[in-house]
Amino acid sequence: MQSSDSSFGTVPFPPDKIEDKFYQLEFSSLEEKSRIIKEIAGMIPWQLRIQEVADELKDPTLRVFARSVSPAVHSERISYRYSLLAEKGHPNHYDDLEEGVFLLSSVIDPDLSYLEFRTYLDRVALRVEELVDLNEDLASDEVKVHFLTRVLSQEEGFGGNHDQYEDPNNSYLHKVFVSKKGIPISLSVIYLLVAHRLQLPLYGVNMPLHFLLHFESSEFQTYIDSYHGGVMLDRSTCIRFLKANGFQAHERYFTHASSLTILKRMFRNLIHIYRKKEDRDMEKVLSRHLLALDNKWKP
Repeated sequence: MQSSDSSFGTVPFPPDKIEDKFYQLEFSSLEEKSRIIKEIAGMIPWQLRIQEVADELKDPTLRVFARSVSPAVHSERISYRYSLLAEKGHPNHYDDLEEGVFLLSSVIDPDLSYLEFRTYLDRVALRVEELVDLNEDLASDEVKVHFLTRVLSQEEGFGGNHDQYEDPNNSYLHKVFVSKKGIPISLSVIYLLVAHRLQLPLYGVNMPLHFLLHFESSEFQTYIDSYHGGVMLDRSTCIRFLKANGFQAHERYFTHASSLTILKRMFRNLIHIYRKKEDRDMEKVLSRHLLALDNKWKP
């Protein structure tokens, strides 16, 4: 099984420089604070909680100060990491998707543990791999897809939240891990992250109204609807869905979506939900990070 982040735990990390930066920040002028916060945000690996870094500082007084500014550093780091992702453009290998959706979850839970987040996905992928190994003689690509959907939809119980579709928690993966309920794009991302670990050729399809998945190998192709229990669809069914909802069956609706495209759609979904709820604070926070994904954030 391919590791989701083989460098986790061995990321170069300059604690002494971080301590110096927090010290500078504590005694800086108002004009300098914003710049120094940005510098600190760019130095701390995305897998680490800002609070953990603050707790490791040697000076107890500085630790207290660092904890007090950790929310600002955390928010700045999210935008900084998204700006780096935006610079990469639209590759659809999904190497950055896990970071992107983890950071989205951390918007509402800054203390979220990446180790726990990653471990859950690793465990699910290992279960799929186990089924493939136990049925090695029969494990065609079609069978592998069946095992993937079986584990996620039946064993893990992931499915659509039909009763509370516009609950914001449907879009935060760490919440979906617990509730097992989500919307098409968040559930599809879970499928993608598990498939990525297993090196399966599974891709997101940014279809209007309903995000889908596309498995495409030399021996088997199918579309997958994660929202409805991982049901497999042929292209003609997808075309009928488009036409029934007033869309022409344009090829762009079947293009494989990049990590950047997926993240932008998730952010826009959430911004729309919070706007309807009149939660201006969350709308503002998410809109700022979306600017970074749109390559419009100015560090």
